[in-house]
Amino acid sequence: MTARLAVAAVLFAAPLVVVAAARLDLATEKLRRIAVLAGAAMSLAALVLLAWTDDGCHRFLAGTPLLRVDGFTAVLLPIPAVTWLATVAVTPRSRLDRAGLSRTAWTTLGTTAAFATRDPWLLWLLWSASTVAFLSSLARPETLHARGVAAAYLLSSVVLLGVGVGLVFGVGERVSWAREVGLWTMVVAILIRKGIFPLHAWVPHEFERGRLGPSVLFSAPQLGSYAFAVLVFPHATPAMLRTVAVLSLVTAVYGAAVAVCQRDARRACGYLFVSQSALVLAGLEGTSPEAIAGALVVWLASAVAFTGIARCILVLEVRRGRLALTTFHGGYEQFPHLATSFLGFGLACIGFPGTLGFAGEELLVQGTVGAFPLLGFAVVVASALTGFTVLRMYFSFFCGRRVTGSMKPLLSHELLVFGALAVFLVAAGLLPERLVSSRLTAAHALLEQRTQGAARCP
Repeated sequence: MTARLAVAAVLFAAPLVVVAAARLDLATEKLRRIAVLAGAAMSLAALVLLAWTDDGCHRFLAGTPLLRVDGFTAVLLPIPAVTWLATVAVTPRSRLDRAGLSRTAWTTLGTTAAFATRDPWLLWLLWSASTVAFLSSLARPETLHARGVAAAYLLSSVVLLGVGVGLVFGVGERVSWAREVGLWTMVVAILIRKGIFPLHAWVPHEFERGRLGPSVLFSAPQLGSYAFAVLVFPHATPAMLRTVAVLSLVTAVYGAAVAVCQRDARRACGYLFVSQSALVLAGLEGTSPEAIAGALVVWLASAVAFTGIARCILVLEVRRGRLALTTFHGGYEQFPHLATSFLGFGLACIGFPGTLGFAGEELLVQGTVGAFPLLGFAVVVASALTGFTVLRMYFSFFCGRRVTGSMKPLLSHELLVFGALAVFLVAAGLLPERLVSSRLTAAHALLEQRTQGAARCP
């Protein structure tokens, strides 16, 4: 237990080190290096906790249930850490200043703490804090319109989630009707945050008109899915789960279909995220442990793969300018490692055999095709459409005419990050047994909590 607490301390202390260093009179590049080291340490700590955690519940702070890790949350802790590491290591120097480094550290700390708690009010506070941090990153003049659109949606979700938490976990204990109203209110808040149809318009708009880095850091961990699993799922009625499942299925297919038609790489990336995020939420509506376990694996795989795809786009934009999917830019000769990594990320998104996404989607289809055949069909259709988009993006980015002239090559740390993400997706896909087994255990625990009607830490 002492070793586990020490690793957990590293998990939470790493972002605080960067926040403290940002207050010192350090050069931006030196602060960035500190952030990269902190992100690497945090990612390693999260992976160690994942390897150590079984179906038990382990508290980070003795005597309080606020911060804890169990079989369900352990697989989520690496997501904000890895996303943060990719952000500080790959984002071009001209686009990440001291304030940005501090803000990314605070965002990562808040998301990690949110994944480590099941207290409704603390989760709402962290939900609100992440929203404020994201909106503050859009303060540049060229992103003010995107900030206004995001604020209209996300601040509404903050209010709705707060009202829902108050009704379900406050008034709902004494007034029967308040419980159901509060659950529906929280569902709407989660649908907004995750960009589920018909409340999805802000997501591709932010990716196209806003800042790609903060959008990925805010969206990739999918805090909305976690809020649904711990706040709504244990108490939701079957009709509520079926409604959310249908909306998620429509979103998964719709997002993948619309992504095929996009001309701008950023906007296509936004719709791909909408589709992948919806698949995770659809799987969490399942009543079988296989479906929920599949959703958890897809959650991890899509977060890592989506982060890699978005970072590839950002790296190429710095060297080429805005990327249009109507042009074959060429450049495989200049960036062979980046092209290979991008293809690996895309294949993981569509569940290609040998990647982590394959194990997740197989479990997802297997666990739902009997009770809910529509979900299995939607997963296949969404994956096929996503495959078209991924190949279209790959051909546009790296194929076509041979590029004349010179472009700045990838830096060593960029190559290392892209390679590490791609290797993780392939290695976990080739040896998925332990991860899948632990997710099945977590799924059984989540279903048991639903049977009991509450999520309690022993």
